[in-house]
Amino acid sequence: MITTILMPKLGLVMKKGRVITWYRSVGEQVKEGEPLFQISTEKVTIDVEAKASGYLRAIYAVPGAIVPVSGIIGLMGDRDESLPDMKPPVYEMDTKGIESAGSAGPARREAQSAASVEGPAQAGTSGEIKASPAAKRLAKEKGVDLAAVRGTGPGGRITESDVLQYKTAGTAAGTGFQTAPTDIPATPYARKLAQERGVSIEQVAQSAGDRKIHAQDVIDASEGAASGAASAVWPLTDMRRAVAERMSYSAHTSAPVTLGMEVVAEELLKLRTALSVSYPSDRITINDLMVKLVAAALRKHPLANASLEEGGIRVYRAINIGIGVAVEGGLLVPAVADADKKGIVQISRESRDLIERAKTGRLTLDELSRGTFTVTNLGAYGIDMFTPIINPPQSATLGVGRIVRKPWVVGEAIAVVSTMVLSLTFDHRVIDGAPAAQCLSTIKQYIENPYMVLGA
Repeated sequence: MITTILMPKLGLVMKKGRVITWYRSVGEQVKEGEPLFQISTEKVTIDVEAKASGYLRAIYAVPGAIVPVSGIIGLMGDRDESLPDMKPPVYEMDTKGIESAGSAGPARREAQSAASVEGPAQAGTSGEIKASPAAKRLAKEKGVDLAAVRGTGPGGRITESDVLQYKTAGTAAGTGFQTAPTDIPATPYARKLAQERGVSIEQVAQSAGDRKIHAQDVIDASEGAASGAASAVWPLTDMRRAVAERMSYSAHTSAPVTLGMEVVAEELLKLRTALSVSYPSDRITINDLMVKLVAAALRKHPLANASLEEGGIRVYRAINIGIGVAVEGGLLVPAVADADKKGIVQISRESRDLIERAKTGRLTLDELSRGTFTVTNLGAYGIDMFTPIINPPQSATLGVGRIVRKPWVVGEAIAVVSTMVLSLTFDHRVIDGAPAAQCLSTIKQYIENPYMVLGA
């Protein structure tokens, strides 16, 4: 039976995906659960597994095709059955960063016989090492044998991070890798940018010196901007484009209002100190505590944990707190699931894991799309207050500023205490000002009396 292969919807706000590569050619047998193709969404690049076993009978979306959610990208079925008489869809193309648009064969080619399916073409791919296109490029650049690299991606697939870690470990152990110029330290985004701009890492290193090369170094080298004489134009990557589209969408389709409130953080700091003594290896942070306290507050104010839909307001049963993580080239917001039901130590461990994997590109789509409320902390950058943008389809987000020591009226006296400013941005279509203010007041109450939440 012929079945359609559709562009999956991998998240509440995903509208389209870009096909990066196919792992099977037309006519090859596919097993249920194995990676069939790779797509780039507005958040991540990820492998999509086959939903059933059969033969890949047609490919309608070649690498580089931008396909809306539920758009037909191919056909699967039995080896000998006839294909339906249909006009292949035409999709917009964006081949930037695509290794080879023809790697999967013609856009549509039927399997003619058993020999064409089971012959040399299949034998040539059966022993192929599973690795992302970026990992293959980096391995070639670094002279790394992919057969020796352990993959941490879906299904054991080798990622760019795996190649970098293997190379770094090999160099440290004195395994014979060359140390210059191929071992010049650079971020994955900087390497990708250098390739797009046609400059080598060695060229960039001449102006960057011995330090690790970042994207701006590549721009300076390629644009001649090191002296400040020329302006630099950053390429619009998939992640940057996604951030731009989502933030613009949020600003133009919601009714954002921001409320600010300064709170005393003395008891919060005391709690963190006590937890650090009790759990020294967990390195519990203020942000970990904020995730727990905010989650507890949302149980009392469910409209802050909701989304606006055509049929009404969807109030989520789960309270999944997203945490903003700055990564090179953009921002990711993985979420701690059911934060209201977890202890602070567990939240701390999960948050640390999410942040680490966000920076190494190893998050899952579920972790990136399950958030129902977001906490963004810019205190580490010396920011007192700001107006955070709502992360759609959520209805609210909390901005957390730095903790500072200042004079404060306590009763009839003046004392020096630690304070911080909270900024709650909410969608006025979902929440009115008064209940939003009540939600922020509850968060304030929990920060100033955090032991009320312990064990909750």
